[in-house]
Amino acid sequence: MAALTTTSSSTSVRRLQRLALLALLGPYLISGVVKLLDWGGAQAEVAALTGLTPGPLLLLVAAGVVVLQLGASLWLLSGRRGAWLAALALAGFTLAATFLAHTWWHLPQGAERAHAFNGFWEHIALVGALVYAGIDSCRKDTA
Repeated sequence: MAALTTTSSSTSVRRLQRLALLALLGPYLISGVVKLLDWGGAQAEVAALTGLTPGPLLLLVAAGVVVLQLGASLWLLSGRRGAWLAALALAGFTLAATFLAHTWWHLPQGAERAHAFNGFWEHIALVGALVYAGIDSCRKDTA
């Protein structure tokens, strides 16, 4: 009976971990799908953050963002070998995007600065969570 309890407990923990990982990756999955459905908006977003002008490089970067958001999220969710690389790729992407999109230090005191400040630190938390997920995935690879 103890073995059954341990097994069901570990199954519950694994399910909870998968749900937590899905919650962590939800914004990337949603953003990737939205970009696919609104390709013009995706290009405009990338252009606004990077300063790229319309052309082949902008298309390539926008496509890369979509591939990274969807591909790395699905790879990490799959739990397949090497998924830690996907977690670290998303962490690096998020860190770069955070410094491009949440430049609170350039804003005057007020609500907009406070909003950007909070968004900045929320994204830093995402980076930390992704690194943690990557470490967990790497441990599973080497176990």
